[in-house]
Amino acid sequence: MVNAPWSSATDALSLREAVNRLLEQAVVRPSLPPPRLIADVYETPDGTAFVIEMPVPGLSRDEIKITATSDSLTVEVSPQAPAEEAGRTYMVRELQRVPMARVFTFTTDIDLDKIEAKVERGMLVVRVPKAVAARSRVIPIQSGD
Repeated sequence: MVNAPWSSATDALSLREAVNRLLEQAVVRPSLPPPRLIADVYETPDGTAFVIEMPVPGLSRDEIKITATSDSLTVEVSPQAPAEEAGRTYMVRELQRVPMARVFTFTTDIDLDKIEAKVERGMLVVRVPKAVAARSRVIPIQSGD
């Protein structure tokens, strides 16, 4: 009789158990996506400005830097590790405190001197007015009579 790869049903079962254990150990848990700044950007109803709303949980004003050019705005965050973090053993760590930046490019020139930014309830809100020359307006047509 030719030797079969498995001489009995128990050998086959133990091989299956071994493969299952190996697969359980080899299962790769999906990692979190790389950290990035997320935001909502919209135009005000009157069309005179853009507004950027960005969550910045736990960050102070000193950890946020905003710079602007005539058609773009850059938000950079440089979180500082909390002083009480020493001695912690994390089970899960999803709040990544790493430096990040995001550039927002606008379709029109912006008024650099009138940009306003504030942090309220964990949200960075930046109001970016359009430059006067870049704004559009409806021109009334006068009667030629």
